[in-house]
Amino acid sequence: MRWVVALAIAVSMAAGALRACDAEQTVVTDVYPTGATLPENLLRVYIYFSAPMGRGDILPAIDLLDAQGRAVEGVFLSNRYDLWSADRTRLTLLLDPGRVKTGLQANVAMGRALVPGETYTLRISETAEDAQGCTLASHHAVTFTATEPDLSSPSPAEWQLIRPASGTREPLTVILDGPVDHLSLAYRLRVIGPDGAPVPGRIDLGAEETRWFFRPRQPWPVTPHRLAIDPILEDLAGNRPGALFDHPVGTPTRPWHRMLEFSPTPP
Repeated sequence: MRWVVALAIAVSMAAGALRACDAEQTVVTDVYPTGATLPENLLRVYIYFSAPMGRGDILPAIDLLDAQGRAVEGVFLSNRYDLWSADRTRLTLLLDPGRVKTGLQANVAMGRALVPGETYTLRISETAEDAQGCTLASHHAVTFTATEPDLSSPSPAEWQLIRPASGTREPLTVILDGPVDHLSLAYRLRVIGPDGAPVPGRIDLGAEETRWFFRPRQPWPVTPHRLAIDPILEDLAGNRPGALFDHPVGTPTRPWHRMLEFSPTPP
């Protein structure tokens, strides 16, 4: 009789968990980079979820498929602890640097995972579990085409700044010379005011991470400002201003502009 009661309790608990999972199942909200074409030497992919994810290995639920629907092997670096944000809603997938960077053993033996001209689909299976042990509401897939490798550094000197009007909260618009890693755009660019302090405001991205918008919390004054660029800003291939990710050891960095000056237009 005891086992019958225990079984009934277990079934009841399972039914309750199922109802809880069905109520608000976690979904994939965003995948970066957002471009329809990505370089052969792409270094990172970011996946955002609507709720914290579980601590189990999520890689078995993620595949990169070729145009025929076959899984491409050995694409992502297997990390025991994964690369999660503190709240476990953002996963960083690192394409194996040993394959991305020329001359390393894995690159020599296998080549890069992506082939220019080929189309791929990144698929996150609904079997991935969130922090409550519930699977995703559905699978999520994004498709892109690989292009030739990106072997040039971001060049701030080539960026175009569209100045906002003073007395308004219009955004400063920065047109980049190519797509940049979206976390770099969030953390590695800052608007500096005339007092030398960062200007509070909101950052937005556009045009497949080739546009950066900054809207200040307060209206722009008619005074000079600067756009400060952190030297560890990276593009999609891990290239930084003045230095390439894939370069011989000892290659010197090249000079570049770390500050771009602008002034809001007069009223």
